[in-house]
Amino acid sequence: MSEVASFEVHGRDRKRLAAAVTAPDDDAPIALRTADGEIDLPPAARAAVRRLLTELAAGTSVHLLTDQTELTTQEAADLLGISRTYVVRLIDSGKLPAHLVGTHRRLRAADVIAYMARRDARLAGVAAIATADAEAGVPYR
Repeated sequence: MSEVASFEVHGRDRKRLAAAVTAPDDDAPIALRTADGEIDLPPAARAAVRRLLTELAAGTSVHLLTDQTELTTQEAADLLGISRTYVVRLIDSGKLPAHLVGTHRRLRAADVIAYMARRDARLAGVAAIATADAEAGVPYR
């Protein structure tokens, strides 16, 4: 199994988080209390924590992974919302980089996310063309 960590919050804890993260000021400081004292988080960490808490408060299951996290073909497929077989075809065709660990294919999370961004941009372009065609009265064939 890879190093993907999953988190979920339920019930009253979710409501408490929602109340805490719906502050009108998104740049408000967030402090972290440790055994050694309290520290204010830097802006990047503050944005990450606020996003994490917002998603958890909304009831979303959150998965945390680094760019270097190695994913199985099934984990990549789940992340992309496609079948494992299609991920293997993308790898074999050179559209998605992977390497072998023994006889198993592994993908870097950064490569999977980059592929997702390219795919989403391509699909957005196609949708924009379809919308423009519809507005111009061009019939769909």
